[in-house]
Amino acid sequence: MTQAATAQTQPSAAASGATRSIRIYEYSDMVYWWAIWFAALVGIVATAVFGESIQIGDKPLKIHSSPWLGIGFLAVMFSTLIFTHLRARGIYAIILILALAVIGLVVHMLVGWTFIWDLVTLVKVHMNLAYYVVVFVISFTLWVYIAFIHSRFTYGFVNPGEVGWRSPLTGQVESYRPLNFQVTKRSDDIVVHTLLGLRFLGLGTGDIEVKFDVPGGGSQHHVFRNVWRPDAKVHVMERLIQDR
Repeated sequence: MTQAATAQTQPSAAASGATRSIRIYEYSDMVYWWAIWFAALVGIVATAVFGESIQIGDKPLKIHSSPWLGIGFLAVMFSTLIFTHLRARGIYAIILILALAVIGLVVHMLVGWTFIWDLVTLVKVHMNLAYYVVVFVISFTLWVYIAFIHSRFTYGFVNPGEVGWRSPLTGQVESYRPLNFQVTKRSDDIVVHTLLGLRFLGLGTGDIEVKFDVPGGGSQHHVFRNVWRPDAKVHVMERLIQDR
């Protein structure tokens, strides 16, 4: 279910000391790549501390002896890439869970999970230390750029009775005195917004949808994607628009 908040036409006085302005930063799906660089970092530490050197040609390579380190890294990387593109919201999340449960039951009845586990143990995946370092450097650099630089190029803002967008690099500002303002938090994706969004650490992400009429005619509609702590921002945005 979505949570919607509609601004009333009557102005309301803000509480003493309350937030007088808020910025809304939206992020690319690459903001969830923290899971990839963190998994690579685990691979770096595990390989550097417990790895063994093997000679390939004239160059020694350091590799962890357990294939599960490589399998685990690939599982984290592909899960992050897949689930950030295939979203499962609301009823679709329930359908996904039920589908996985049915698939698991069918596999158990046909061949048994012991057989599947025996096949998995035959897979030997080993990455050397340099591989984890390269993946970590690339994914971490891109994540820092997306999380702390790219998201600041254009952002939304809400002041008392005013909503708009600002681009600091170009100096462009677009603002409105909205009528019939509506701000809605869309249904969460159970994997992306809850797990990769780190809701268990008190953070969490979500998509915020803004709709309003423009004085003189016309309307505006915008969706802020992957906003951190969206519930608190929805509440503040509604209060600021009411406070004219």
